[in-house]
Amino acid sequence: MKIMVISDLHNDCPYTKKAIDVFKEEKFDKLFLLGDLGEDSIRLLNPLHEKILAVKGNCDGYDLDDLARFQLPYLNYDYDFSKFIVLSHGNLYNDFSYDKPYDIFLEGHTHMSLLVSKPSGQIVANPGSLAEPRDYNHSYLAMDDKGLKIIDINSHEVVHFLDY
Repeated sequence: MKIMVISDLHNDCPYTKKAIDVFKEEKFDKLFLLGDLGEDSIRLLNPLHEKILAVKGNCDGYDLDDLARFQLPYLNYDYDFSKFIVLSHGNLYNDFSYDKPYDIFLEGHTHMSLLVSKPSGQIVANPGSLAEPRDYNHSYLAMDDKGLKIIDINSHEVVHFLDY
């Protein structure tokens, strides 16, 4: 099982297409979207709807609910790699405001990639932004049974990694 996590596309079609290409080439099984997508990006992502688990971001209006062929709640959940995973954009619910148990908390919103293992064993991860990074890496997060990696989509270099 391999999961690709992207966030903060902000309607950037070239980077959305690049992410879809990487998703297919690397044979990811699931695609997690952490919000701030935009109409054009959603249209490009819709054909993958059966593999998508997503959340709405602060820039995503209710009009996208009718356009997307996948659900856009504010929080979403999954269970993979024997881990309970929480998906959030980060503006309403983040690691500091979410008070329920989790193993991995995925959030976007800051446009900066992040991988943190807390003393409790919980992991907080942010893939950064593909379209408008604030840390100079147009990045996505790759998850598998070994751990998590932040990867620059242009250079394909691993920027951060964290083993389970």
